[in-house]
Amino acid sequence: MCGRFLTPDESDFERCWQLAPPEGYRRSFNVAPTQLAAIIRRRRDGSREAALFVWGFRPQWANRHWINARAETVFTSPAFKRAAAVQRCLVPAAGWYEWQGETQPKTPYVHYRGDFEPIAFAGIWTGTGRAGEPGSTRSFAILTRPAAPSVAFVHDRMPAVLDPAGYSAWLDPATPTPDLEALLGAPVGDFASRRISTYVNKPAHDDPACIAPADDAG
Repeated sequence: MCGRFLTPDESDFERCWQLAPPEGYRRSFNVAPTQLAAIIRRRRDGSREAALFVWGFRPQWANRHWINARAETVFTSPAFKRAAAVQRCLVPAAGWYEWQGETQPKTPYVHYRGDFEPIAFAGIWTGTGRAGEPGSTRSFAILTRPAAPSVAFVHDRMPAVLDPAGYSAWLDPATPTPDLEALLGAPVGDFASRRISTYVNKPAHDDPACIAPADDAG
């Protein structure tokens, strides 16, 4: 499960993906479903672009949206298999949030690497148009997988974080499905976890206080 995440600084796009951030991009400490976020996809000519899409995969035929798709079934699911075959993307991130507990209020945690180093989730996209324009239907979903041992104490699922060595293969529509499944199932290593305050619960809160340790957060 991935219901909120945070995104990298603008400068990280050039450093990590050799791309300029999309027009209108700004770093977010609290991306929520239905909001715009950056993805990286492959153009028909083989080059890459960073673009803003709505978080919530919604094909034209669907009357609902999906923020997540399970890595184990994405290539066979009727809702996702077409996009999984030819419309895969990277979702630049700096970490993600999960909530622990059975009763409200649940305890939020942020999971990350290093000092919130940039990472990329595996994603799928659909739609046409440009972000913010009337009629645009551009949207994406984040793939999830079983949680790594370092974060499984909070939730049993996590975003499918890709190894940078696999970025090109993930974006290439010619990559065979077994190779893609291997990328999604590869060991992801350890992540740090920090207990934070319920300040992050409100999508309107979008500032560094979202990731402050619980004792320091407002």
